[in-house]
Amino acid sequence: MSLVERFRHELARTPDGDLLPDRLARVCTALLPVDGAGLSAALLPDHRLPLGASDPVAAAAERLQFTLGEGPCLTAQQTRTRVVAATVEELRDRWPVYTLQLTGLTPFCSVLSTPVGGSLSGVVALDLYRSASGPLAEDVLAAVADVADAVGEALAGDLAEDGDLQLGLPPLLRTPAIDARQRVWLAIGQLAGVQGSTTSAALATLRALAFRHGIDIDAAADRVLTGEITLPAP
Repeated sequence: MSLVERFRHELARTPDGDLLPDRLARVCTALLPVDGAGLSAALLPDHRLPLGASDPVAAAAERLQFTLGEGPCLTAQQTRTRVVAATVEELRDRWPVYTLQLTGLTPFCSVLSTPVGGSLSGVVALDLYRSASGPLAEDVLAAVADVADAVGEALAGDLAEDGDLQLGLPPLLRTPAIDARQRVWLAIGQLAGVQGSTTSAALATLRALAFRHGIDIDAAADRVLTGEITLPAP
């Protein structure tokens, strides 16, 4: 059985009631020598949506990248190329703040990020996290490429076939994680209005607030919207 066939077999065994991106992420961890996986979409510059994750720790790792505005997945989505940081040293050389936070808040110390295959390659990226630090063999990198292609095919097929739209959105884009991320943009709009700034500047302010309070950007957005965090004066 080929790796792609094994991928489809494993996917078919996952519970139907679970969201497809979460199922895909869990299959990645079952077939590849990784400890966590996540999927995210970048629809516009700085507008990143979490699609799914293998577990809560992998989901937290995604929020960490968006909170800090740096990391392998952001780079992979910007460049549309695979990004490998197989050791802590490689991570630290490129993203020092992210590395400090990632290794301090999660068990992960190695990240591989790659666009998925097919029609969604310019939008969706796959993050693979490892708790072990060390180089990846060529056969592992080849397997990652095959799995990323299969993930892209599954996501694109689901989007093409899904007729269950609410407010123009398929179930793939109606998840608690995406709802939380949308509140980030509500908070950014509120900050931009108070500060008289652009949305990019407001995003930078929200990231600074998250860092200052030691929370992720989704939590910071909630606190801004509820007034728990005082908005900076213009």
